[in-house]
Amino acid sequence: MSETATPPSVASPQSGTPVLALMAVIVVATGLLESMLFPALPIIQADLGLTTAEGALLLSSIAITASLAIPLVGSLADRYGGRRMLLVVGSAGVIGASLSSVTQSFPLLLVALAIQGIGTAVLPLGFVVMRENFPEQKRSFGVGLLVGLLAFGGGLGMVLAGPIAENLSWRWIFGLPAIVITVTTLIAYLIMPRTSPSPSGAATEGIAGKTRDTGAGRVDWAGAVLLATTLFCLTFALSKVPDWGWSSPLVLGLFAAVPTLGALWVRTELRVENPIVDVTFLRRPAVLSGTLAALVLGLGYSVSALSIPQIVVAPEQTGYGLGGTITDTGFYMLPGAVVAVLVGPVAGALCRRFGSRAVLATGLAIAAIGLVFAAYRHSEAWHLILLVVFLGTGGAMSGTALYNGTLESVEPKDTGAATGINMIARSVGAPLGVQIAAAVISHSAEGAPIPMPTDAGYTNTFLVGSVITALAIAFAWRVPGRRAGTSPRPSGDPAAAVGV
Repeated sequence: MSETATPPSVASPQSGTPVLALMAVIVVATGLLESMLFPALPIIQADLGLTTAEGALLLSSIAITASLAIPLVGSLADRYGGRRMLLVVGSAGVIGASLSSVTQSFPLLLVALAIQGIGTAVLPLGFVVMRENFPEQKRSFGVGLLVGLLAFGGGLGMVLAGPIAENLSWRWIFGLPAIVITVTTLIAYLIMPRTSPSPSGAATEGIAGKTRDTGAGRVDWAGAVLLATTLFCLTFALSKVPDWGWSSPLVLGLFAAVPTLGALWVRTELRVENPIVDVTFLRRPAVLSGTLAALVLGLGYSVSALSIPQIVVAPEQTGYGLGGTITDTGFYMLPGAVVAVLVGPVAGALCRRFGSRAVLATGLAIAAIGLVFAAYRHSEAWHLILLVVFLGTGGAMSGTALYNGTLESVEPKDTGAATGINMIARSVGAPLGVQIAAAVISHSAEGAPIPMPTDAGYTNTFLVGSVITALAIAFAWRVPGRRAGTSPRPSGDPAAAVGV
């Protein structure tokens, strides 16, 4: 049955506001579902009798599926519309979470979390929904709000996971968000305007004269399998470094396979008509610089994600530890999440006023300053709270600017596909940053009087994070920027593609 298309240009605030409100709830619930597994992992391991390596594999299961789902969902949303894909993504998240909440089997839990990972692709889907339901002058606000709300949901999940798992059951950390996502997804599907899929066989001129089929053709399953395999090799190798070491033949073999598989994936994407990720977007300086900035941003921010919880739970005898609990960790992270949800929409307005390039550079600078401060001051509660406020502010500004800059550089029909590239880069950078931080922290424990990382280890870790984050500023140069007060360029303007 055909559907009547609703062009984005005629979207009204009256129709868009309820959609934004529902998407906001879905994004927060998804952030909850994604983050609550981390603090509850020790309880799950004890209940199911899992080893540390098996627990890490649970996290990897979600990460790999999410990295694959993000570009695939973004591409399919561009092709079939945000309304249809919202139902698919929401259903996958609910099915996966529901299975996770009832299973007693480790293999089945792995499968359930893999299905649940599909539901984490809600952010690129949200960008497509913004394009379809909001006029152009209001989309920057919507993008900033969704970026901030995802961070808020993640921080709130860190706070709620401990009390829910300890007082109810760890199974409710999956069940409660699943209920919320089910209700809001159904309501959003019912009230969102119907849109028709791209006409089959419609071809458009791509980058450098390449003809790109934008119709509802076959899904690029070969590219999907190659991308999943590449990400699995990288993620699995990184997860095994602490146990096997960097010199392990299997670890080295997996790392060696990553560039080979990655090159084969790129070659495949260049040859198919409907690639899962259109890598030709990277020929645009704005998209390439945004992708590199996202990669480095993931590296820098993951340093604090690993360090802060360890400082909170470390014994006070170490001289830097706060002697807290897993639940306490969430409360320390919450202020950054609250700040992010407040700063995100403001950052969207700043992008329209000053350009995405300036906002991105400013956000990265704020985050780098916070990490430098933490390098020398991290032994008291207010030190960590101030750090997460800096990171929440800088993260919301830089994340909003990255996605807005990408949206300004591509055609509206490529919204999901182009932003998906940035998200893949950030998801790849995060585990790399965790391993860098782990190596620095672990090295400081060698020869220490007690078998614990030293204060100097965390000082060096935060300094490394600040340098990595500051490096991302260099990649902000080609992100679109414009003079204050000027209106956005049409998405098809060639000048917009080079960020002038």
